[in-house]
Amino acid sequence: MGIRILFALVPILLFGNILPAQTLSQIKNMKTTPSCYGAVKISTPIQIDGLAAETAWDLAAWTDEFVDIEGAVQPAPKYSTKVKMLWDEAYLYVYARMEEPHVWGRLTQRDTIIYHDNDFEVFIKPFEQQSFYYEIEVNPLNTILDLMMPKPYRFGGDALMHWDVKGLKSAIHVEGTLNNPDDTDQYWSVEMAIPFSALSTYSSKATPNINDYWRINFSRVQWQHDVSEGIYTRKTANGKLLPEDNWVWSAIGVVNMHYPERWGFVKFVEEAEVVGLPKAHAAEKMAWNIFYLQQLYKQEHKRFADNIEELEEGRHLLTKDADDLRCEIFINSYKAGYVLEVKDLENHFTVILDNFGHYRINYE
Repeated sequence: MGIRILFALVPILLFGNILPAQTLSQIKNMKTTPSCYGAVKISTPIQIDGLAAETAWDLAAWTDEFVDIEGAVQPAPKYSTKVKMLWDEAYLYVYARMEEPHVWGRLTQRDTIIYHDNDFEVFIKPFEQQSFYYEIEVNPLNTILDLMMPKPYRFGGDALMHWDVKGLKSAIHVEGTLNNPDDTDQYWSVEMAIPFSALSTYSSKATPNINDYWRINFSRVQWQHDVSEGIYTRKTANGKLLPEDNWVWSAIGVVNMHYPERWGFVKFVEEAEVVGLPKAHAAEKMAWNIFYLQQLYKQEHKRFADNIEELEEGRHLLTKDADDLRCEIFINSYKAGYVLEVKDLENHFTVILDNFGHYRINYE
């Protein structure tokens, strides 16, 4: 069955919008398929020392090499970055290896802005229905920044810096010499054990079951550097810092990690397997693409579109998203707010998304 688009005028009390629209070219960049990974369950202990020397790590495949955050429209990263994942009843284990001829870091105080150094970042969204997610950053000195986001910044979210990953274990290994500009290093690696108990809420346990999917992504921030009197610093030109590189596992399409709907997926498996996208992905992708196009339309017309034909500038981006979907937009009489429903007729669920980015899935 093809895509059917239905519209209805209803007095929904949703007004305004709080985020800028993407450009059409950015929306095109944001149509890449998210990366997927199968994390194998283990029963043997992992020593967190930055080395990943345990035989259990042999069960874990490497991810694909990291790409630029904007995807293929930008050059491939200069240095290799890749990740492995495992899990047991208590922890999600992450091991990242980053090729680097100059391993350096300066920041030593927890919860400072760690990406002002070269760093490695983990983004985790354990619960499908809730908007909140977690971020962990670490530099080559093993200095941690961890925070919880109630919702993305573009929807009015604000980082809760007082939140900590209680029980987090992390370690760094440097194949070379940290903060020594006189030699050439090979890589630095991060090993983490992220406790599920720290990600749980009062009413929801984060410990996954076999075949559960979580949203997850990884980012590497890389600065150009100078050396003065043996000290590394971020490179400047005309008194301004040169922009950093942002290399990620699953491309976002824009220079902003805080698009959880654009992250990759980890599937918690018992044995190694080839992992595909979850069943809800096609409907979710359709909903967000309509959302992005509505933002673009409102930027120009100061209102949301009444029907999909009005989104003609980017309508072609929707035509091949999926079959067996039925989309309905319920828009208020002021055309200042809407609720979008994308129904998957084959798998019997509905993705619901409004103009404020509130998102949920209703299963029949």
